[in-house]
Amino acid sequence: MIKKIFFCFVLWISFLYGDALDDKVRNLIGTQAYSINENFIKRIFKDKDSFYSDGRININKLVSTLKDNGLLILKFDKPSDLNITFVSQTTPIFLARSINSALSSMGYSYFAVSQAEYLDGIAKITFSFSTEHALDPSIIIAELSKRGYLFMDIKRNSITNWEYDVELNEPKLANARDIAPSDILDITEVSGEYWFSTQGQGNITITSKTPYWRPRIVLYDKNLQIINLISQATTTNKITFSLLNGISFMMVTDLQNPAIIKSGIQIKFENFDN
Repeated sequence: MIKKIFFCFVLWISFLYGDALDDKVRNLIGTQAYSINENFIKRIFKDKDSFYSDGRININKLVSTLKDNGLLILKFDKPSDLNITFVSQTTPIFLARSINSALSSMGYSYFAVSQAEYLDGIAKITFSFSTEHALDPSIIIAELSKRGYLFMDIKRNSITNWEYDVELNEPKLANARDIAPSDILDITEVSGEYWFSTQGQGNITITSKTPYWRPRIVLYDKNLQIINLISQATTTNKITFSLLNGISFMMVTDLQNPAIIKSGIQIKFENFDN
């Protein structure tokens, strides 16, 4: 009797997984394409359990498999307006910065935020732009993975309307340099805007190569919420301040003109006991 119950349970789980995977494949490639290629799809996804991880569909593997087998058609019949919505449990500013950075890395220069909302700690932002094809999910997954995101789900509402459900696992900024106690960095940034990902606490000394620097330093938490702003209207070439727990990112520039420090800075991070 126990063996029979166990068998039924395994069978039920198998059917549940199978239906969910089939539904997701149908959603991503479209009902018509699914019907035309149904036998081929069944062969590709014969081992359905291998497309699950921790009870969830492994979106990365699913998308890659569809793409590798020519089933993920992304090109439009003509240039159209594409709407891509991203949903994540983080602040809108961090999510928007991450997506902006990812799209720029993919070669997209002209896009706009057409809708944004923040409710109960969940940010939801829609990006819109004119293009000849939808975003390649495997590429956007790779780009956002570099920025600390995990992909939970992708929904294809239509060929020109997609929604990505992402989870911020380890907040990262693509252009931020890591810095921790005992580090000394000599860096140059032609934009005059320097970003750092910080670890630990201690005293930081920043030295500019020019004596005409008017420091503007912004300290952020992991969601890019401003924790502290340090600024100085008089010129100097050096400033020292304390970095405490809860600070994940730091931006250094000039109060009036970032180009003032484009020639470089040195940043020294020391433990408090030093």
